[in-house]
Amino acid sequence: MSLSTAEHASPQHTSSTPWAMAWEWLARPTHYRAVRNLRLALEDGDAARLESLLGPAVAVVVDDGHDEQHSIKVVDGQYDAVALLLLGMRSQPGRRILERSVNGQAGLFLRQGDETTATISIDFTGRLVSVVWIRLRPLMLRHWNTV
Repeated sequence: MSLSTAEHASPQHTSSTPWAMAWEWLARPTHYRAVRNLRLALEDGDAARLESLLGPAVAVVVDDGHDEQHSIKVVDGQYDAVALLLLGMRSQPGRRILERSVNGQAGLFLRQGDETTATISIDFTGRLVSVVWIRLRPLMLRHWNTV
């Protein structure tokens, strides 16, 4: 998947047709279950289970959040996606992966102590994860850290 293709697959890009809205409403419980399964696979470091949740052409998009030298990295395919996700989400003292709504859809927060360090949006094709969007940097997420 090229960066331009990844940009068009943004979780913020939604269709307002009646069919698209009905499908989103019907699929929501399935997506929340899939996000929960994704979180559990990440927490357990279970590569096989994680791979079974990802589509064959899955893309992981990492937005580093820097204001001055903004950078977006894209990793394609199950093998590279599993390696990146397990490395980035490996267990550390004080790190938690939480299920939360991100952009109105099922998603994940990565927290270190009391601070949100990343939000993770997840797009699906059918029942499989097609795109994982990871947005880093507390500065961009300052509104997520206060309630």
